[in-house]
Amino acid sequence: MAHITKRELDNLCETLRAADTDIRDIVMFGSFVYAPSLARDIDLVVTTTKRKDYGVYLDAVADFPIDVDVIARQPGERIGDRIAWGIKAVGQVLAGNGQTLEEVMAVPAPTFERVRKIFYLADENFSNAQNTEDPDIKDETYKDAFNKLFDVARNAAMAYLGSEQTRWGQLRRALPQPFSERFREIIDTLHINYSYEGNYPIDDVDEEFQRRRDLVEQFVDDLEQAASGDPL
Repeated sequence: MAHITKRELDNLCETLRAADTDIRDIVMFGSFVYAPSLARDIDLVVTTTKRKDYGVYLDAVADFPIDVDVIARQPGERIGDRIAWGIKAVGQVLAGNGQTLEEVMAVPAPTFERVRKIFYLADENFSNAQNTEDPDIKDETYKDAFNKLFDVARNAAMAYLGSEQTRWGQLRRALPQPFSERFREIIDTLHINYSYEGNYPIDDVDEEFQRRRDLVEQFVDDLEQAASGDPL
């Protein structure tokens, strides 16, 4: 991962504001804020009083040393819950007065019902990987499928804690045992080893995905049961 300096981030903001002079706020969120050595890209939310064609923002960030994902919005426009949780947890204002941070404060923590729906995305990614011939696309889609299982577990921890915190390190420390240790194993295996590093067992991937899915589903069930006050 390329080392990104504050000057480079400042220059990135200047380039965006030159491309869209109506920008009022630029907020960085996501893994680059709290785990830059593992992050594959930079996530930005841009609040502008007059949103431009998306290509304007893509062109502005095209020459940055690593990929930059830009979400452009207007003041008062709804932000998706999962993005809002990420901004609330680790949002860092790069330019502007932080209006975006103020607008996400009312977004509630996820529910267990919603958490379980993320399994659908993991299953869909896995099915797409199985049906793809291109080996590079297959690899990336398998990694996305395993990471979606991690996302299920992370959101389940948020639901259990009633927290909008999305940083997995903070969530793990807040969970009681044995959930903290179980979540650590999910982080290390699914998020870091399988997704970021791509070290999933390719020769046994079908069985491994189902096994990990079952473990995450049990983790969710146990967290929900504990949250309800029922003994495990």
